[in-house]
Amino acid sequence: MGVPLKSVRVEYSNSDLPPSAGAFGSVQTASVTASTLATCTELKKSVLTLTRRMPDSPLKGRKLQELEARDGGLYHRRSGHSYIDILAAAGRDHVEVVYKTNVPAFLARTVRDLRWRAQAASGAQFCEVRVDPDTGEVRVSRWLGVFDVDTVINARTAASQLRGGIVMGIGMALSEQTLIDPRTGRIVNPSLAEYHVPVHAEVPRIDVDYLDEPDPTMPLGLLGLGEIGVTGAAAAIANAVRHATGKRILDLPITQDKLL
Repeated sequence: MGVPLKSVRVEYSNSDLPPSAGAFGSVQTASVTASTLATCTELKKSVLTLTRRMPDSPLKGRKLQELEARDGGLYHRRSGHSYIDILAAAGRDHVEVVYKTNVPAFLARTVRDLRWRAQAASGAQFCEVRVDPDTGEVRVSRWLGVFDVDTVINARTAASQLRGGIVMGIGMALSEQTLIDPRTGRIVNPSLAEYHVPVHAEVPRIDVDYLDEPDPTMPLGLLGLGEIGVTGAAAAIANAVRHATGKRILDLPITQDKLL
C-alpha cells in the first residue's frame, strides 16, 4: 500500500483470528503473501466504491489499475488525488477491510492447479570432505549451495533457512541415527547424549546463493524454501566420501566403521 513498515500492525497466531495456513510444508510465506496482496486489492476496491457514492469525488469513474501506492499513500496515477482526498470528501477517517482465506478451498484450488503445473524449488549442493586414512573420521571442510527459490522475500532469513537445512543434511549424512530395540520396539538413544547432531566444530563455513528469479504464477513470484536446503545435502557428502575413499556408502549415517 506504499506505507512504511512501522505504520503496519500485524496480528498473528491469535485464536481469535480466523484459521489460516500452517507454518509447515513451505507454505506459510506464500499463504501470508497471497492474503496480504488480496487484502490490499480489496482495500483499493473499497476506495473506488466510495467514488461511486459521491457525485463530487475526484476519482469518480476511475479503474483499480489507475491507483498506485507511493509516498506513504494511495494515489491516482494521473490526477494526483490521494486516498485521503476521497476519505475527506466522504466524511470518513479510514476504510477497514477484513479478508478471510477459506483454507479448504485454497488447498483444493492448489491441488487442482498442480494437475497441470508443478511448482517446486530446486538447488545444487557442492561440498568438500576430508577423511582421516587411519581412523575413517569424516570432516566437511567446504560447502556451497546454489538454489532456485524464485523471489527471495527476506535475504537474511532465507540464507539462514538454507544454511540450517544444510546443517541438518550434514547430521543426516554423518551422525544422526535412531536406534530401535528389535525386541521391544523402543528407541534406545532417546536423548542428545546418544543421538548426535552436528556441533560447531563439525560445520564448515556454508556459502549459499540463489537465482532470485520470480515465478509469474505465484504471489510476489516466490516459492517455498523450507526444505530445499536439506534436500541433496547427504547425497553430496556421500559422493564426496566416495571420491575421497573409493567406497560407496548407501546406508546412512556414514560412520567410521563403514569406512575402515
